[in-house]
Amino acid sequence: MDCKTATLVYQTENHLEKIREIFPEAWKFLEEVSFAYVQGTYDKFDSDIRNLVGEKPFKFRMVHRDDRDQLTKDLSDLLGDITSRLLLEKHFSQVVGQQVFFSTICCNSHLTTDHELTLEEVLPLQRAAVKLQ
Repeated sequence: MDCKTATLVYQTENHLEKIREIFPEAWKFLEEVSFAYVQGTYDKFDSDIRNLVGEKPFKFRMVHRDDRDQLTKDLSDLLGDITSRLLLEKHFSQVVGQQVFFSTICCNSHLTTDHELTLEEVLPLQRAAVKLQ
């Protein structure tokens, strides 16, 4: 997140509302992927990743968005800033009723998990994602 945007977000009392106002498409996307993760909604890219890496001992869901440059940039800004990422994870965990963790992976992919992944856990997912693109 650039300095101007961070100033707008963190100088208000309601940081989440400001994030929602500045990044409406990213907010909607995170809400959608949170519910899809909890509900186990089918996604072709996620299914293809699972076919490449096999079952894992943790819950994850990875989606890929084509040709959504602004959304990709916004997600990178929000999830690359540790404070906004933690705020969003806390908020959407409360909304869906279970812990969710967000990450960007590869170029236009988004990863939702049940815990923060280690390098050993995420590397096979990353390798599969770049193989599919």
